[in-house]
Amino acid sequence: MLHLYFGAFDIVLYLGGTYFALVLSKAICDSMDEGEVVQAVTTTAAEVAPMQPIPAHLAAPVAKREDASVKVSINS
Repeated sequence: MLHLYFGAFDIVLYLGGTYFALVLSKAICDSMDEGEVVQAVTTTAAEVAPMQPIPAHLAAPVAKREDASVKVSINS
């Protein structure tokens, strides 16, 4: 009987958590939609900054190489 009670309690908790997550996600999506509507109404095309072109030849600076001589000797 105890297992049945705690099993039912777990199911109620899972369902409650799922319902809470759905309600919270709907509220977040609704507030984002309202923000987009307000922004679309208050922003005109003249206020939006144009996109800037990105140079196609981006490269990291290369360090200058110096010639180095290596001497190997074997002592046996």
